[in-house]
Amino acid sequence: MNRASLKVLLWVTFSLAGACPLQAAATLDQLIAGAKKEGVLDFVAGASTFGGKKGVSELEAAFNKKFGLKARIQLTAGPSMPAVAARIVTEIQTGRTSSTDFYLGSASHFADLHRQKALDKVNWSGLFSWITKEMELVLNEGVLVYTSPQGIIYNSNIISADKAPRSYEDLIDPRLTATWQGKLAIPPYPDWLSELTLIWGKEKVKDFTRKLLPLAGGRLRYNEDERVISGEFPIMANMSGAIERMWHWQAQGAPLMAVPASTPALTYYFMLGVPKNSAHPNLAALFVGFMLSKEAQELLQKYDSRSSHLVEGTRTAKYLREKGIKLLTSKELFNFYLTGEGPTLQEEFDKMLKQ
Repeated sequence: MNRASLKVLLWVTFSLAGACPLQAAATLDQLIAGAKKEGVLDFVAGASTFGGKKGVSELEAAFNKKFGLKARIQLTAGPSMPAVAARIVTEIQTGRTSSTDFYLGSASHFADLHRQKALDKVNWSGLFSWITKEMELVLNEGVLVYTSPQGIIYNSNIISADKAPRSYEDLIDPRLTATWQGKLAIPPYPDWLSELTLIWGKEKVKDFTRKLLPLAGGRLRYNEDERVISGEFPIMANMSGAIERMWHWQAQGAPLMAVPASTPALTYYFMLGVPKNSAHPNLAALFVGFMLSKEAQELLQKYDSRSSHLVEGTRTAKYLREKGIKLLTSKELFNFYLTGEGPTLQEEFDKMLKQ
């Protein structure tokens, strides 16, 4: 579905017993009134999301203070983002209430949910004065909560600045590869390679992958960056949220450096949305809107080293501006997955990684 089609989608009304439909909440005051009747917000995500229980607790306090509520936000550690999205779709198809009142995921996950018509329609920029249309990466469905550029990470105690790569191409440059030959960590995920085709084209990325694989010393998942800090693997070909991982570890004195390794930079755009079978739709929409406010973004940066580049004054916005870093656009990524091109290419690169 193209952008024009997204703009003409009709609002979907969904209501549970005792809940006020989101469509009826034409103003922020009406949304707050509906939220006060709902009380508890259930959120299924990774245990460390938004800084884990400590971060969520502080977000809860700030949320209640901002809107005069006494709501509880209950974070339940759950499966991966794709698995939660699949669960939402299954719950809708079987007529069950969603196990999570709002959803956190990236462009690929929101493409799936959009295709399944699984998300409630919310006039985000109309209800919240601090939300702009630009922040609605999926019109009336998904709003950007934090921006997560990908890139190379390396241990600066092992690899000096003059020998460090500045791009993905440098990883396979024969003049540099002696530094990490047989020591390079490669993530087992194909998505970064498939998305790189949007910048380089399919054949160049396939050639890059063939040259990269013989340099590998092993595979590292995106939550295993400590093994780069320890020196077990001095460098990793790609890390999800490379910049935020650098900030997180450097604050603890660790020698981790990040390099946005393509122009534009590969980027995860993490969004929030409300399933149309949410048990507490008003409270969920209100909290999602709150997460784009400056006070919530400051707490995200404090506890999770993350923020949105579209919220003025955030560390991410300042860093990207000061470094002159351009990002692969969310529109390109969303369409990449919505058309099915992304999943098809992921299968191809997954086979290459497993060879």
